[in-house]
Amino acid sequence: MRDECPLAQIRARARALVAMARDGDTTGLVDALDQLLAEQATGGPGPHQVVGELISAAVQMVELRAGDVPAQTLFAVDIRDDSDEAVAIDHLEPPLRATIRALLAELNGHPDDARFQLELALRDIDLESTLEVVVHALLWTIGMLEWCEEQGVDAPDWLRGAGLAA
Repeated sequence: MRDECPLAQIRARARALVAMARDGDTTGLVDALDQLLAEQATGGPGPHQVVGELISAAVQMVELRAGDVPAQTLFAVDIRDDSDEAVAIDHLEPPLRATIRALLAELNGHPDDARFQLELALRDIDLESTLEVVVHALLWTIGMLEWCEEQGVDAPDWLRGAGLAA
């Protein structure tokens, strides 16, 4: 198994997942994730690489949305349940908690910590855990992509036209 897949291959997989999610193709999304897990064993991009690229894209777009911020600015999240009650990050399931921490690490300029958190999030290579992590990364990325489209702001080139906007 190779350590690094070409970035173009990883982005193609991530873009395809974004397009499927935006188009409401849940069956295709689950099948694509199942295939991603199977191909990882033969050197294909692993879920951690694809999710990492989704998170990197979301971070780029969050930074665009935030505009000019002082260098010492730290990003945080406010996690809410369905009743709009605050939820402590430690009360989340480990894969989701690690995925949120990966997003925050990337936002706050700690890419090594982000990679470590993604490894934790995707440590159990089963479809259900992977699906939870990927779905959240997709939601964040799609939310920011839609903001970019609404505002006429350039999203990362490799994501333009993914799904509904095509």
